[in-house]
Amino acid sequence: MIRIAICDDMKTSLDEISSLVKDYFSSRPSARYIAEEYTSPHSLAESNKAYDILILDIIMPSLSGTEIAKRILSRNPESRIIFISSSRDYAVDAFALGALHYITKPVGRRAFEEAMNRAMESLRGKEERRLMINMRNSMVHSVECSKIIYIESIGYTRIVHTAAGNYEEVKQTLSALYEELEKICHGKFIMPYRGYIVNLDSIRTITPGKITLCDGSAVLIKRGDYRRIRDIFFSWVFSSHK
Repeated sequence: MIRIAICDDMKTSLDEISSLVKDYFSSRPSARYIAEEYTSPHSLAESNKAYDILILDIIMPSLSGTEIAKRILSRNPESRIIFISSSRDYAVDAFALGALHYITKPVGRRAFEEAMNRAMESLRGKEERRLMINMRNSMVHSVECSKIIYIESIGYTRIVHTAAGNYEEVKQTLSALYEELEKICHGKFIMPYRGYIVNLDSIRTITPGKITLCDGSAVLIKRGDYRRIRDIFFSWVFSSHK
């Protein structure tokens, strides 16, 4: 499911972009999506929802589209940004944030389709490689599996460690998370010790007593499991670099 947020303080412009989104996906029935509209830039900036694509007007009162993008990217760096503006003056700032496209108003159908194609190409193949995390207050966060370093179970909470930050999974057990990861990206993760799931790509060294990860964290292992874990790791490294 592709999640899209559209933000423009002008209702007529918002309706126009929403219509273009509907037209775009109407010719792509296999692509499932949800589009949510915002006329208030503050409402979007303060939202806890994770979006795959953000379509943002730049010039808005009190909070610009670039400021919204900065706030959302700090929480969800995987979001794809498309900026829309009546002026080209903000293009440098927009692309400095990693925007995929910058469209000037009035928005042409061809320009919009090109922007969406670029966003969809960027997302292609990644939707099925994302883990959905059930956080507190009914918030759901989407994390790209390749960004996960390790997951640890502490009490009734599973902590998902990524380079961008840590997320608390409050519903699924560690075993359920591992089963989900196996479905999404088979063989990429291992449970080396009770209470832990480790991304094989995040392993830096393995010794008879522990695994050291790319962020400096260490996961203890039983000495008797050292060779088994080492062999799994070497097999993964070999197969992923063929």
